[in-house]
Amino acid sequence: MKKGIYLMMALLLSISLWGCSDQSAKKSKSPDEIFIEDFSKAINRRWTAQDKLNEDIDEEEYNKKNVEILEAELKTIEESLENVEDKDLKDTASQYVEGAKIQIEMFKTTDYELQYQYSEESEKLRKPALIKLVDEYGVEIDEEHQQTYKDFKEQATVINKENEANKYAEKLAQEITFEKSEDEYGDITYTAIVENTSEIEFESIFYNVQYKDKDGIVVGNDNILLENFNPGTKQKVKLILAPEETETIGVSLDNISLDDEM
Repeated sequence: MKKGIYLMMALLLSISLWGCSDQSAKKSKSPDEIFIEDFSKAINRRWTAQDKLNEDIDEEEYNKKNVEILEAELKTIEESLENVEDKDLKDTASQYVEGAKIQIEMFKTTDYELQYQYSEESEKLRKPALIKLVDEYGVEIDEEHQQTYKDFKEQATVINKENEANKYAEKLAQEITFEKSEDEYGDITYTAIVENTSEIEFESIFYNVQYKDKDGIVVGNDNILLENFNPGTKQKVKLILAPEETETIGVSLDNISLDDEM
């Protein structure tokens, strides 16, 4: 009887010491290290749960289950994210969180146009963020999800290139400087030389143009199309539809198309 009691006490002591050791080990890690561990668990649990979803369930139930899975993932990530100290890590993880929240909205709506919009917005945030968290901060992906991550990374590479190209095209729009000229008939032309100083191969860039008067009121609209806008090339832009009262010209990016080989 006594021997059994001693064995039981030894077992309880062992469990207690193991628990203390585990807690001590966790306390010895930095908040950033703990977050990386928590994020790793969250993303792998998410993919495991999604892999188990029955394809035979209807769309409404499928979407509902995905919302539950994503909310569970975010709960783990956001609780741990609060304590992160590294600013870049926090910003990158927050980008992932924002993308996941948009994805939840995608699963909640029945509007197909909104679903597409939310999907695009979510992917542009989540995928580059996850790749950075894995490559630069050591988030671990389980073996069973390596193919999912590989596909994810390939898509993220494309998204990163598109994001970079969009940023450059937007920057270029702000740098375009027009020169005003008037011919013998009184017709006004605004001309600018636009140069691609990046290494990005644009199939096309489409800009929207607004003509504004001295009070900043829009008095006309126009467009600029740059085609085959390759690195190192220059193109001449001419605007011939500007109203006489035009004082300033605003240029904003509409869309871009990249060379398929980029």
